[in-house]
Amino acid sequence: MNTFSLYGVILYVIILFLLSAFCIKKVLNSYEEYSHCGRSLSISFIIFTYLATWIGGGTIVGLVGKTYGGGAGQYWIIAISFVMQLFYAFIFLPRIRVLRQSSIAGFLAMRYPDYGQIIRLPITIGILIRNVTMTGMQFGALGYMITYIFGINSNLSVLLIFLIITTYTVLSGLWGVVVTDIFQGILQTAGIILLVILTIKLSGGINQIYQFYESTNNEYFLNILNFQKSTTDLIKYILAFGIFFFMSDQTDWERIYSSKTNKTAFWGFLIPLIVTLILLILPSYLGVFQRAFSLGQTESQFIIYKFVFENIDIKMGIFVLIGLIAAIMSSADSFMLTSGIIFSNDIIKRFINQNASDKELIFWTRAFILLTGAMGFAFAINISDIIYIWLTGIGMASIIVVPAYLLAWFSKIANSIGCICGMGIGIIYCILITIGMITANVDQILIGMLINLIVTMIISFFTSRPLQNTIYETYYWSSKFENIHIIKDSY
Repeated sequence: MNTFSLYGVILYVIILFLLSAFCIKKVLNSYEEYSHCGRSLSISFIIFTYLATWIGGGTIVGLVGKTYGGGAGQYWIIAISFVMQLFYAFIFLPRIRVLRQSSIAGFLAMRYPDYGQIIRLPITIGILIRNVTMTGMQFGALGYMITYIFGINSNLSVLLIFLIITTYTVLSGLWGVVVTDIFQGILQTAGIILLVILTIKLSGGINQIYQFYESTNNEYFLNILNFQKSTTDLIKYILAFGIFFFMSDQTDWERIYSSKTNKTAFWGFLIPLIVTLILLILPSYLGVFQRAFSLGQTESQFIIYKFVFENIDIKMGIFVLIGLIAAIMSSADSFMLTSGIIFSNDIIKRFINQNASDKELIFWTRAFILLTGAMGFAFAINISDIIYIWLTGIGMASIIVVPAYLLAWFSKIANSIGCICGMGIGIIYCILITIGMITANVDQILIGMLINLIVTMIISFFTSRPLQNTIYETYYWSSKFENIHIIKDSY
């Protein structure tokens, strides 16, 4: 099957490059087109690019591994983030459209503009940590696959992935990402559905799967509501990791900004969000069903690949394989592109060359796409637990950015110097996590955010108050937001 698999993967990669090349002319000389599609994305583009980004291969492979070892209730490790984004959609998204901001850094610079908007620097660091770990998560998932299929050294596998994804992402920017996401989104959705159906069939049916768990006294594996955590632990988990999605990812801010209309921005976010929550049930139960099929005798990180290449028809196997690769690539390209846009827009344009031309900004965006991919490569070859990478990236970004974000909406006291100092402490705390002096667990993430918040408020309280006009730039109950209607197109 390896030869056929290789041909299938090569054909898939060629199609990606052709789709990306189709968009090159559109983005060649326009930074607005390269980074935000000229703010003209229709709802079909928006829906597919969200689905392709949110349901990544790292998510699928990582979640299958978790549910294989701990039951369907592990669904909530990932799903909580999307539940929190439902609140984000109703509470913040319409206001973000009013502000016309494409980045979290731009939003916070409105509220904390002092010292030349230097607050963009720590925000950029926090968001990049999230993006790099997400990229590493995807690289790691695909690395497992290539290593298992072709017997290639895992580090070499990740390097090949890095080269392919960065190349087609660099070529045509956000247009290339959203166009390829339509193709990849269809493939990944069909692939995961087919994989679940085949697993049930080859396991002897649902009744046979249930009998397996009944015979081993592990019926709780089948209960998606069994998170295996106490109420206190669940609340801690939501506060430590779920609260990040009150702010949402930078990729989401860019798509909200790039949407053609307000209705497109709102419904284009909400519809795929609900679909994602439903589709994530599939990999959750896939891990459970795979445990029944293999009798729990296969390593969790290889469970999907072993099943595909040893137990199903070659044609179906190749289709499923390409669907998994599509899921991985469609997430990685979005986070790499976002990192490039953050660097060019919030660092180069603000602090290095305010008069940078479109060609210069495109150059710097591409350069940092490559750098993000390289850092993701480093993460992927040094950390084997995919979900751990995901949680660590969220946790560290939350420590640095979330307190200032929430205070920008809801506080009249927080000021620039307070938030800069709080973020600085947060960055130091994350460095201690990185070098192993602090463990990246739920309690330590909460402590880090709390320290950031306390430092911010103490310094803000004992220094000058922000100007009222500055406060009301982003204050949640500002008069500028009074006439917002979620699906109204005139605000």
